[in-house]
Amino acid sequence: MTTTPHFTPTQAATPTTDSLFCSSVAVSALSAAVELGLLDDLKDRGEIRFDDRQEGADRIDPAVVRGILLPLEWAGIVELDDRSARPGPGFEAAYLDRGYFYWLAGGNGELTSRAPHVALERNRHGEFYNRDMRAVAVSSRMIGDVEVELRFDKILADQPPRAVCDLGCGSGQRLIRIAGNHPGVRGVGVDIAPAAVELSGASFAEAGMADRISVHHGDVHALPRLSEFAGIDTVTCVFMGHDFWPYDKCVTVLRRIREVFPDVERFLLCDVVRSEVAPGPHTPIFTLGFEFAHALMGVTLPTRSDWMAAFDASGWECEAVQEFNRPPGGLLFELRPSR
Repeated sequence: MTTTPHFTPTQAATPTTDSLFCSSVAVSALSAAVELGLLDDLKDRGEIRFDDRQEGADRIDPAVVRGILLPLEWAGIVELDDRSARPGPGFEAAYLDRGYFYWLAGGNGELTSRAPHVALERNRHGEFYNRDMRAVAVSSRMIGDVEVELRFDKILADQPPRAVCDLGCGSGQRLIRIAGNHPGVRGVGVDIAPAAVELSGASFAEAGMADRISVHHGDVHALPRLSEFAGIDTVTCVFMGHDFWPYDKCVTVLRRIREVFPDVERFLLCDVVRSEVAPGPHTPIFTLGFEFAHALMGVTLPTRSDWMAAFDASGWECEAVQEFNRPPGGLLFELRPSR
């Protein structure tokens, strides 16, 4: 399997304190450029002027636009002159990997900035941290679009579904794409985050598919028996399987999925597993951020063998496992109910 190179700041080849600091600033600036659409504008138009955002509710002072892009010039992502910006030598790689940066700084920025607070046992009760779940949903879609979703499309093309439920549906784009590829398919989305439910519902309506795809607020640890779950033959779940854990809870969740989807024939579960290699110069993008953020949240990250044990205990047979380069550590388990 060919590995696609990831973005590396051109000025940060050695781990000096200078480069560490500048890199952290560049991460925040890149995340902001993603959310504000500056990166998309550069991709589409090849050049943006600092004074382009002078109209409407999304007006940005030209000095602020330049200030956001300046760290990206340091990183080799853009090139600036007095009035405008153009893609730099590192732009294409950074654009491809933009989801990782937006996930870290946009989706989990408040969590990681409050690491000293959430680390203390006395503070770890109730809802002790905050994440921007809309940013998490959008960034997860960006990460998955590179490789994961292509595999899903191939699997579903080979064995077309009749009705699909996406657990942790996020932005809803997976269900929209599946419904677009398979006109007769009915879709149901479930997500625990109200922001994601709102986002996906709006996406379904905008795509003209609200009559074919519905969305529900729900927790996988307490999945209800909805009438809409009848007839679902394919269940999907991407980048949230680790929320099933620890082990005993995971087994319960996996059994519950079998119960509430009486007609399920396959379960396509994709998640990032915990690295079992010590970090070093060759540690890939996302791995450290993924494990750092989830440690702060108190989320158990399983290994591949942990998952296989849970499948066996909960009545799921794993027919195949596909590995991903992007995201690193990503696995797609193709499951069927055990006879």
